[in-house]
Amino acid sequence: MIKLTRQTKQRGATTILLAMFVMNVILLIALTTATIIMYEVKMVDDLVNSIPAFYAADAGAEKCLYQSRLESGECATVGGVITGALTNGAQFSATRAASGKIISWGIYGNTKRQMELTW
Repeated sequence: MIKLTRQTKQRGATTILLAMFVMNVILLIALTTATIIMYEVKMVDDLVNSIPAFYAADAGAEKCLYQSRLESGECATVGGVITGALTNGAQFSATRAASGKIISWGIYGNTKRQMELTW
């Protein structure tokens, strides 16, 4: 039978405390890395959705400008609003402001983009 001395017991307790400290540091590093990765994934998702949203806003502005030049349709008058959808699922909404600007919004996924057209 092995007899443990007081010094051996203290070394075992120190080893356990040191192991707990190292595991806490590793856990902190893992959680920080996971948080950064999730933030980056969200940024990439917004970037991917941004392009169709921008082109939807562009399509809405072009349609409103076309109606304004023809002087027919909802955008022929100030405050008139047009809405529509593209084949990829993106949606747009455009209006003609009193200052002569056309303001258009495009939405795709959870991303919204806006553009103003002045002529």
